[in-house]
Amino acid sequence: MPAGNGSFPGLFFSQVARYQDRVALRHKDYGIWNRISWKEYGAMVRLVAAGLISLGVQRGDKVSILGENRPEWLYCDLGNMSVGGVSVGVYPTSAPDQVAYVVGHSESQVLFVENEEQVDKVLQILPELQVKQVIIWDPKGLWGFSQERIIFFDEFLKRAKAYLEENPDCVDRRLAEIQPEDTAMIIYTSGTTGRPKGAMLNHHNILSMTESYLLANPGYDTDEALSYLPLAHIYENLISLFQAIRSGGTVNFVESMDTLPHNLKEVSPTIFASVPRIWEKFASMIAIRMADSTPFKKLLYKIGIGVGLKYVRSPESSSQRFWWSLLYWPFYGLVLYHLKRQLGLERVRVAICGAAPASPELFQYYNAIGVPLREGYGQTESTGVIALQRLDRPRWGYVGEVVPGVEVKIAEDGEILAKGANVFQGYFKNPELTAETVKDGWLYTGDVGALEDGFLKIMDRKKDILITAGGKNITPAFIENKLKFSSYIQDAVVIGDGRKFLSALVLIDEDNVTKYAQD
Repeated sequence: MPAGNGSFPGLFFSQVARYQDRVALRHKDYGIWNRISWKEYGAMVRLVAAGLISLGVQRGDKVSILGENRPEWLYCDLGNMSVGGVSVGVYPTSAPDQVAYVVGHSESQVLFVENEEQVDKVLQILPELQVKQVIIWDPKGLWGFSQERIIFFDEFLKRAKAYLEENPDCVDRRLAEIQPEDTAMIIYTSGTTGRPKGAMLNHHNILSMTESYLLANPGYDTDEALSYLPLAHIYENLISLFQAIRSGGTVNFVESMDTLPHNLKEVSPTIFASVPRIWEKFASMIAIRMADSTPFKKLLYKIGIGVGLKYVRSPESSSQRFWWSLLYWPFYGLVLYHLKRQLGLERVRVAICGAAPASPELFQYYNAIGVPLREGYGQTESTGVIALQRLDRPRWGYVGEVVPGVEVKIAEDGEILAKGANVFQGYFKNPELTAETVKDGWLYTGDVGALEDGFLKIMDRKKDILITAGGKNITPAFIENKLKFSSYIQDAVVIGDGRKFLSALVLIDEDNVTKYAQD
């Protein structure tokens, strides 16, 4: 690991010194991709850190960030961590009362917000917030706006620059005080059964998981990643923050979710991580495109994808795989590679699907067209990863092998338990729930699964398992994922608890069903 002081920002600044003028970040303004070097990245983080010190942010104080993915998010996140602060991400889609809960519950002292849309939310709840300062990144539409506790980012940076000139060592002194056990971030997990829970991750959690992740699937300083999933979630932190800084690669920010397909083609990343719904949507896009093609192309696609599936499903190093490869590679060059290129994935080296269950057929399909899609499994409470499919030895139907540094065992009732330096500190201001979740160092994941030869299989959430009227245990996720792999089904929910039979609520994919009806 590059030099550091046992803290994540310590690692960051060592990478800044190492890579200097190499490109660290890219973002698009008015149709132009702008580059930000590691040196510029480090300077902005240092400036934000000085600004937070000038506002009185102390070690252990919380700072919330509300906005879409952009360079400013990382500046503020790392700047806050650099002074010993604790970063708290807020989803940009949150309603005002949800923002109020996260910012209030976390006891945040400062709140960074992106733009006018987010400011409108904050103004509705500002009287109930205890924050000392609200800082707006984008002033567009807010010219002439004035409020005692609200300033613009440019003004914040001017004050920070003046403070840093007067106190040139202020950031380094704070950085040196950080201990590995200090909390670095609080990530609020979904509150489907109540209010969101604030999972605390310390610097040691982040550094150890970053190493474990990269030991499982190595990263390189030539890698290009695309940042678009919410940075308030652990998943995007793994890609845009943890592994990007550790490996020294470049992070590219999409303009918006609507422009994701276009930006994907422009950047053609070497690392692309997404959720099952987006991978399924891309597969549907291919299906629609092929339905509009000529009869000859349809035939080539049908044969090519059939051969591709036979190839990826055949055992490694088997004679069966060898013979299928003789057919596969010609069809890959003729048809399948072009599908991969149309998605913008012709350079992809690592493709990851996580954050929700997906069917084995989805992974086999993408591997058939030459996209090395791999599955990962973890939780916020495990700093994001417990198991990960290796690039060189995937096993379909399993979420992967347990990553180095993590120990997994299966409890008597089938629940997956995990132990290691990746296990979180606990839930903020909720010691009772923490005690229920972590026992004797073991994280009780709430998921039911099986461990076979080091490969982990997930059945379902423990609380989601259905028991029919006949007493049979059913894991609905398996059936739901099979249904959702159909290009005509967008979502599905299986129902049957206490009933004699199973039924499903199905949400159709409007584009594909409309196309089918027209044809």
